[in-house]
Amino acid sequence: MSIELGQLTDESHPFLSPLAAALQVDDILPRIRYSPLDGLDVASLSNSERHVLLDLMQERLFEPTTTTLELATRLFRMIRRGYLSRDPRQLSIRRETMALAACSGKKLSELPSSSAYAQCIRVSGETGTGKSYEIKNALRLLPQCIVHSENKAAGWSHQVQLVWLYVPMSHDGTLGGLLLNILCAIDEAAGTSYSTQPSLIRLSNEKLAVHVGIILRIHAVGVLVIDEIQQRNFSGMAHGGLAALFFLRLLNFGIPMVLMGNPFGLGALDRYSQDVRRTSSAGSFDFEPISLDDFDWHKCIAPGVWRYYVLPEPMTFSDPGGEILFQYSGGFRDYACRICHSAQRLALDLNERALTVEHLQQAYEGVDFSQKDRDLIEGFVHRDPIRLLDFEDVRCEHYAHKWGLLSQTKDNSKEPTAEQYGSKSPLTTESEMAPPESAGRKKNPHAREMTAAKQAAAKRASAEKKRAEGKALCDGDDLRNEGLKNFLIKGFDAFRNVA
Repeated sequence: MSIELGQLTDESHPFLSPLAAALQVDDILPRIRYSPLDGLDVASLSNSERHVLLDLMQERLFEPTTTTLELATRLFRMIRRGYLSRDPRQLSIRRETMALAACSGKKLSELPSSSAYAQCIRVSGETGTGKSYEIKNALRLLPQCIVHSENKAAGWSHQVQLVWLYVPMSHDGTLGGLLLNILCAIDEAAGTSYSTQPSLIRLSNEKLAVHVGIILRIHAVGVLVIDEIQQRNFSGMAHGGLAALFFLRLLNFGIPMVLMGNPFGLGALDRYSQDVRRTSSAGSFDFEPISLDDFDWHKCIAPGVWRYYVLPEPMTFSDPGGEILFQYSGGFRDYACRICHSAQRLALDLNERALTVEHLQQAYEGVDFSQKDRDLIEGFVHRDPIRLLDFEDVRCEHYAHKWGLLSQTKDNSKEPTAEQYGSKSPLTTESEMAPPESAGRKKNPHAREMTAAKQAAAKRASAEKKRAEGKALCDGDDLRNEGLKNFLIKGFDAFRNVA
């Protein structure tokens, strides 16, 4: 398939021409940053207006970081690349779309394979680290639905293009639930009624999956985001394998994707090298609570959060490096916004005019933070993996290795003990808590899924160790080491100088 140079320009491509300005990445930093306080005279606000603005903070404030720049840039380029490979003006592309439509009624396993796949980005990380927020704020810069009039070159008289769809994984991990979520998202964005058509909802899950892929192709979806992939609804469920096959088939249909969730949930996609290669073809991002000495914390998140200030008089303390904010958030973006929001609200309720550290402490010990919240925060503040052991979706072993607190063992699949973490009290491992298997008794499917997930986690830990060893041998300016980060930081400095 040959592509003329003119077909690569935004001005001539039917799907890309309306997105030419929105997909630009050169000016993405000022475009993506947003604060409800911009342009407001805070000193003239009433108390009720201050409360309204505080309520908007966690949902509307977005302060970009170096990760924002890289992730949003990759996302936009993936969307553009996906549309370039689906140019409807090319006869071969229209034939391919019709051939896919002819697969209606088949099962996923019966679909023909293709040598050309759309790209996919994987975004994993602990809850509250901002991974969903990053993607949502990038998509905010793009129109979701574009209605095209007649285009003879593209071969249509009317076309409804969906630039992006944001869909949560089904709560029970079933493919049928996920397919229904996708159809509902299409109906909401395009004004269609696919989710209520009897001819669709009566199909088996495998046949419906094929039909959903055809619908996504017909509506020229630029990117499909699947969020909330967790161990309890994907990796730990017997349905995960079928959903993983569905993801690969969508890439085969030419639909770019972003798969987001917890590392243990996405671990189900690490069992086969084919899945790893295709689901991370456009990048793999791992979100962790940001360290205190990280550029993204003391130059981006902390200053941005403290700038969101609605009290009439200046704060009674200064926190230029974000140390105080870190003590009450552990490097979680969500907790950082929460402590700033709740402390200012407390001060307003007390009719006080300036924020103090005492307000932060009172809010932290109040109803806005549970004891489990504080355990999670303080586990990262003090680098104490023991505080993290009660959370099944937190990689406590990973962080213990990262913080240099866990001794290396030959068998990485074994659960770490309290002595290995540096604690004097022994911990009961999961294998000791579980009743022993009876002789000759086979594990149920859920147990097999859990075992496989743990083995995948052990492999990831081993791979991370090897990458760290390789990184240590690289020159400081090597892109595999600090080169890329230094490049992005220079870009931020240039942006601020211009601003």
